[in-house]
This record gives sequence, structure tokens and C-alpha cells, in this order.
Amino acid sequence: MTTPMVSSNWTQWVLPIVRKEWQQKLEAVPAPSLNLFGRETSTAAAEYSQGMGNFGLVPEYNSTTAEGNAAAIQYDSFSELYEKTFTHKEYAKGVAIERKLWDDDQSGLIRRRAQILGNSFGTTRATHAASVFNNAFSSDHVGGDGVSLCNASHPVNKVDGSTTFSNAGSTALSYDAVISTIIAGQGLNDDRDNPMPVMYDTLLIPTALQGVAYEQLKGLLKPGTGDNDTSAIPYMTGGINIIVDPYLSDANNWFMLDSAMASMHLLWYDRVNPEIALDPSSDFNLVAQYRGYMRYSFGWDDARFIYGHAVA
Repeated sequence: MTTPMVSSNWTQWVLPIVRKEWQQKLEAVPAPSLNLFGRETSTAAAEYSQGMGNFGLVPEYNSTTAEGNAAAIQYDSFSELYEKTFTHKEYAKGVAIERKLWDDDQSGLIRRRAQILGNSFGTTRATHAASVFNNAFSSDHVGGDGVSLCNASHPVNKVDGSTTFSNAGSTALSYDAVISTIIAGQGLNDDRDNPMPVMYDTLLIPTALQGVAYEQLKGLLKPGTGDNDTSAIPYMTGGINIIVDPYLSDANNWFMLDSAMASMHLLWYDRVNPEIALDPSSDFNLVAQYRGYMRYSFGWDDARFIYGHAVA
């Protein structure tokens, strides 16, 4: 590294160092909420999603009618639900590396600058993923059905807007509140008013609630009892997966999710994966500029996968 480099190629020697340190730091940033999304790659300027209702029960098939004629198969149609457009946005930031840092063998400073930039990119993704939940009760952030993610008045479908379902509460986190929320999910119906039980198996919480969560939910016995009462949670759900996200902004709000449904309806589209490159025209003043770039969109197209509590 101490071998002198001419101005025409020193930037290319620095690039592998910057890229390695940037990538490692980006991937090291914890992003708990991002792991709940269904991740897809996009090749278009935007992605479009439209919910579809359920079919009714499948009728018995008889090969002939009562009159002896050939029976016709019943062909059903979907109820039209709500449309959601995912428009990809661009995110970019750069770091400047002076040639003298390379000439003076200051690789530690070069790595540190690349690491700080990588941390910025990782933190941005983690913050955006958590923003879906931070804005879950906000009327300024609505879905295709016109209401917030966690709301007491979600329309069941576009045809009958007067029929609604609720996935919002206001109860503080506790054993009993989790039991009630699980039961509420299992009691949901689909757009045809047929049972469509949602199995909430994941608890998403801010850092302030992790003590309560582990004490109340992870034991085999019911908390607060002295007679060895059995906890119902392992039998109702097979156990609750607790996810603690430091990027959740409210210390009291908490969420329960059906993880399988979340991967279908909580969506993240990567149009361009995070990348870093050298600006080839940046060396005129003996300063190389390395810019990071990423492009993606995220959001949800149906709210039944989640139940949120906005706790005062």
C-alpha cells in the first residue's frame, strides 16, 4: 500500500476497500421489521397489487343432474378488493476520500468513512421498514382501502363498504391482552362472511416492552398465579415469536402478526439492490467520490395479517 500510485489509478485501488467496508457495515445493521416483509425483486418502474376475495366452500360434484343430464361445474368469481401501487424511490449518498489519505497510508480512516456510509444505508432501510408500524395508526398513511394499517373500520370489500372489520386496539401489553388479540384474529371472516381465522404467531415490540413480553409470554405457566396454572399461549399458537425492533418509535404500542400472511401482504420490492461505485469524474481535485445508491418500494396491500394496539 505504500507504493506510490499515479493519479490515473489510485481511485481504483481504494474502491475495493470502500466497497468491502461499506457492504459489511450495511448488512450488519439490525433490521428486525424488514425480516417480516415478503421480499421481491422488481424490473419495472412500479409494482401493482390488487386484493382478491375468497371463494365459498367447494360444492359436491355429481356427474349427472336429477334429470339425468350432465352436470355443469360451478365456476366462481373473485370479489374485487383494493388496489395498491408500489412506486420505487431512489436513495443515494456519497463519501469523499482525499488522495493524501492513500498516499499517507491512512487506510484506517478510509475504512471508517466507508463504514459510516454503509451504516447510513443500513439504518435507512431499517427505519423505512419500521415506519410501516410507526405509522400504523396514522390517518396520513392509508392503504388501498382508505384507512390506516391498524384501524377499527377496514372495509371488507369495495362492493359493500358498510361491512368492516377491526384490527386495532388500545390495551397495554400483557398476557391477557395477547390472549384476547389471538382470539380476535381467529374470529375474523373473509369478504363472503365465511370464517377466515388469522393465526397471530409473532409479537412485534419496541425495546421498552421486551421485559414485559418475555416475562408474560415465554413461560410454560400462566404469569401471576400461584397454583401452577398452565399458560394457554403455547397451545393456542405453538409459541409466540417475539421480535424487538429498536426503530419502533412509540414505547407502548405493540403488534401481533400472522407471519405467513405478512409475507404475502407486507411487501418490499427491490428495484436496485444497494450498490456503491466510483464517480469517474471526481478526481480532478485529488478527491475521489464514492456514491452509494439503492431503489425500492414497500408497503401493504391487505391488513388482516396484523393487529395493533395504540396504547396511551
